[in-house]
Amino acid sequence: MLILRCSSSAQSIHELVRLGGGSGSLLFLHPKAAKTAKELEFSFHLARGSFREKSNVSKKIANEAMLFLACETNFSSAAKKVGAMETGDFVLVSEKNIPLAKLKKELLLTKAKVLKLPEWGKKKGHYYEGEVAVERMALSRIRN
Repeated sequence: MLILRCSSSAQSIHELVRLGGGSGSLLFLHPKAAKTAKELEFSFHLARGSFREKSNVSKKIANEAMLFLACETNFSSAAKKVGAMETGDFVLVSEKNIPLAKLKKELLLTKAKVLKLPEWGKKKGHYYEGEVAVERMALSRIRN
C-alpha cells in the first residue's frame, strides 16, 4: 500500500480525481482522515469483500473504501467527512505500489512525501484507536 502526503497544481479536487482515473484505484483523503495504516488497509479489504459479495454501493473500489473509512453509505457524506478538500494538501492512498514518477506526472504533483502512519495508533483505554476504527467500519454496514 502506498500512502503519500501530497500537493498538486491541479485546479480543483474534481480535476485531480479525473486525472487519477487512469492510475487504478486512488483514494484522495483529507490529511486528518488518515490516522493508522491498519485502518486504511482494512477499508480496502472491506471494499474488496463487498465487491466479491456484490453488496458494493460504489462502482470503484477506492470510492467503496472511502465509504467504509467514513462509515457511510452515501458518497457525498463520506467525501465531506474524509475526502480531500483542496489540492494544496491531501493524502493519496493507493492499494498498489505505483511508481512515484508516474503519479507525479499524471496528477501534476508538486510535493509527494511518503507518509509513515502508525500501525495501530495510540492506546485509548483497553484498545488502540486503529482497533476501534476497524471495528466501527466492519459494523457500519450491518442492517437490523
